[in-house]
Amino acid sequence: MADLHRIEDRGLLELVAGVSVGFHSPESALYGLTGEEATAKPAGAPHSIAEIVAHMCFWQDCFNQIALHGFTGFPEHAEGGWPPCTSAEWPALHHRYLAVVGESQRIAREAPDLEAKLLPEGVPIPFLDRDTRGSGVLHGAIHAAHHLGQVVLLRQMMGLWPPAAGSMTW
Repeated sequence: MADLHRIEDRGLLELVAGVSVGFHSPESALYGLTGEEATAKPAGAPHSIAEIVAHMCFWQDCFNQIALHGFTGFPEHAEGGWPPCTSAEWPALHHRYLAVVGESQRIAREAPDLEAKLLPEGVPIPFLDRDTRGSGVLHGAIHAAHHLGQVVLLRQMMGLWPPAAGSMTW
């Protein structure tokens, strides 16, 4: 069996878990969005910002829970990782997602056993076979960074970028 992916620098993992190293932070990417703006879909877009944030929140929380308690399973189908979000639910989702990111940072800083194998023996998910609980937290952050780029693009398409709080525009 190949060696496991190890995350030895908890400080670096904490920075990356905050999804703001070399990227727009979640706070700046989501700043000032109303429920109506977050749930709107520009022409041709497959998802709204709220749907993307619900998806990021689901998976980052999933990897957080694995880091803390061990693997208990993934959804059987992709749509299981895309929870819906209405305009009225947006403020709570926005708050929850930022809390999940903060929890990822806390886990990176404090959780014991980040070197433990992510998946139990016999779970056939080949792309995670070499991962540890710590590298799982890293997966959640990288996944979020990818989707935060989509959020920024959707905001640009909707004329909502840069946010009123200001941000890099390049």
